[in-house]
Amino acid sequence: MCGQWLDQVVVNSKLNCMYIEDGKIHRLLPMGSIPANCTNVWDAQGLLMLPTFTDSHVHLDKGFPQDQWISRRKVGSILEQFALEKALLAPFSKTLREQACQTLNELLSYGTTHLRVHVDIDPDIGLSHVETILSLKEEFKHCMTMELVAFPQQGLVRSSSASYVSKALDLGVSIVGGVDPAGVDRDIEASLKQIFDIAVSHDAEIDIHLHDPGHLGLFTIERILDYTEQTDTQGKVTISHAYCLGELQIEEVSKLGRRLVQLDVQLITSVPMDSAMPPVSLLKELGVKIRLGTDHTGLDAWTPFGDADLLNRGRRLAEMNKWHDDESLRSTYTFFTSAPLTFHEGDEANFILLKALSPEHALSVVPSRELVCVKGIPVAGKQLSTAWSSLPARSGRE
Repeated sequence: MCGQWLDQVVVNSKLNCMYIEDGKIHRLLPMGSIPANCTNVWDAQGLLMLPTFTDSHVHLDKGFPQDQWISRRKVGSILEQFALEKALLAPFSKTLREQACQTLNELLSYGTTHLRVHVDIDPDIGLSHVETILSLKEEFKHCMTMELVAFPQQGLVRSSSASYVSKALDLGVSIVGGVDPAGVDRDIEASLKQIFDIAVSHDAEIDIHLHDPGHLGLFTIERILDYTEQTDTQGKVTISHAYCLGELQIEEVSKLGRRLVQLDVQLITSVPMDSAMPPVSLLKELGVKIRLGTDHTGLDAWTPFGDADLLNRGRRLAEMNKWHDDESLRSTYTFFTSAPLTFHEGDEANFILLKALSPEHALSVVPSRELVCVKGIPVAGKQLSTAWSSLPARSGRE
C-alpha cells in the first residue's frame, strides 16, 4: 500500500506533518519534513486531529424516516410507551435496513467508528432485526466496528423472549440485554436469573437498561451486583441509564459506587435532559467506568430531540457538570473517544480532522467534521470528495 503524507495538521498541540502507511501513523514530524519530491501530500491547512468516537449505547431499529413527521401522543407509563413505539414503527418495518443505514452514515459523518448497538427482540419480530443489523455490521466493517446487544425491549420475562435472546447469541450477537427487572418484568429475581444464566452459558457480556427510579432502582443495581459476584462475571456487566443514581443521597451513591468499582461494572449514560442522571463527577472520582451513548439519534417514538453527534453529547455533559476549566474539558473526551487525545507513531490511523484551536475549543464549539479516517482511509466528512482516497461505493453510502 502506498503511503500518504498530511501537511499542516495539528497533532498533539503542534502543527506537524504526518505520514500514514499500512493503516498506521508511521511518522509524526515537524513542519517542513516532507521530502521535496513527494506528490502524495494532502494539505490539512491547520485542521485539528482528534481520535474517532465510540457510541456505547445506540439503537438502529427505532428511528423514523427523516422526511416524515410522525405524531406522538402523551403516555402515562413506560409500558404504554412500549406499545406506542410498536404501533408507530409497524408501518416502517420493510424499510428498517434503509433507516439503519442512514443512521450509520450519519454517525460516521460525526466521527463515530465503534458502536454498541441494542437490537430489539421479541416473539412478534423474532430475530428479523438482529439479522438485518448483523448484515449491516458486515457491510460497514471497513469503516465501523459494532458489538450487538440482544435487547428484549418488551421485557425478557414479560414477553417470554429468553429463547430468542439465546438464538441471537448463536447468530453472533455478543451481549445479553435486559430492561427494568422490576418495573417491566415485575420480578427482579426471575429476570436477573434468566439474564445471567443465558450470559454465563454463552460466555457473553450483559447490558441492562435501568429506568426504574429511586430506591427501587438502587435495589435492582444491588441485586445486579450480587449476581455479578455470584456468577464471576466481573468486567462483563454494564448498566445503562441508571437514572435512579441521580435521585439518591450522596452517601448512598458513594457506597454503591465503591461496589461498582470492586466488581468492575460499567455505567452508560446518554446525558438526558428530561430525567435524572448518574452524578458523573462523583462516580468518576470513585473510579467507576462511565461511557457515553447517544441512545436517540434522531426522530423516534421516544423523543423528537435525538442527536447522533457524540461531540455535542460530550459538550452537554461538560456544561451540565460545569466543567469549564481546560483539564476538565479534556477529560470529557475519555467518556466517548476510542483512543487517548495524544497520538504516537505506530498508532492506528483512526482520526477526525476539524476546524478548532484545540480539543477544549472543539468541545466548546462542536464544529463540523471535515474528515473522518479509518486506518488511514477517508470515509466521511465535508472534505471527503477532495481527500486523498476514499472507499469504494456501497449501498446506502451518501
